[in-house]
Amino acid sequence: MGDKAHLTPAHHLEELLARAQNPFDVPDETLERLRSAVMFQVELYGWRHRNTPAPALRCSSFRHVFLLADGSSLLLWELCYDTPDGTGELHEVYDNAEALRRSERRVHRRMGGTQEPEGTVRGPVASFDFLAGTGGTAYARREYPESDSPEHARRLLRRAENPDRPGQETLRLLSSALGHHITHVPKPRVHPEDWQVWCAVYEHAFLLADGSEVSLYELEHNMTGSGRLVCEVYLTESVADQAAHRLARERGLDL
Repeated sequence: MGDKAHLTPAHHLEELLARAQNPFDVPDETLERLRSAVMFQVELYGWRHRNTPAPALRCSSFRHVFLLADGSSLLLWELCYDTPDGTGELHEVYDNAEALRRSERRVHRRMGGTQEPEGTVRGPVASFDFLAGTGGTAYARREYPESDSPEHARRLLRRAENPDRPGQETLRLLSSALGHHITHVPKPRVHPEDWQVWCAVYEHAFLLADGSEVSLYELEHNMTGSGRLVCEVYLTESVADQAAHRLARERGLDL
């Protein structure tokens, strides 16, 4: 994969978004700036190849660097990986390296391990101080390192595919959020013998202007039959957990 000389940066951006499963994860403001880029370059960021057990599976990540007219640059990160049966390729796109690395870990685990991919080249990555813990736990002091929280809530709910996801009332409530904090909930568990299954829950905690906190629970899984990554969002951890176990039972798995 690499730069195509006949493509303009705008064309390259549209191709990148068109093949991605999750183009909605890139903020509209970022897209607006990227569409005025004057040059672009694609760099290999990391790769991994699994030969056994069959089928052989590959996972690669790329850094797309866009040079803007004012001399600044913006990055998009792309993750490319084989479908579980090895017959096709899936793509995901992110606007920050931390989100990319989270998805890399998901794919690497499905491929049969948790280690860093072979041949990895790493650039500078922003450091986020996430606190470990389970959803619903009361913290004496909780940090909210992430900004632009109303936009984060909007994108989270926009990509949710469950019909009973939170709606406009929740969006209005979170429109005044001052910060947010993402924590991996250490359940449900992935079936230890099935590397092709991914199922995880994340708590997105939002700090409101009055000092109160509202949490949304994101269920991220590929229990779709095709390996496609799906996002579902629920108002409580228990309902997200129930949904995960229902999906697993439908697949004949125990979480």
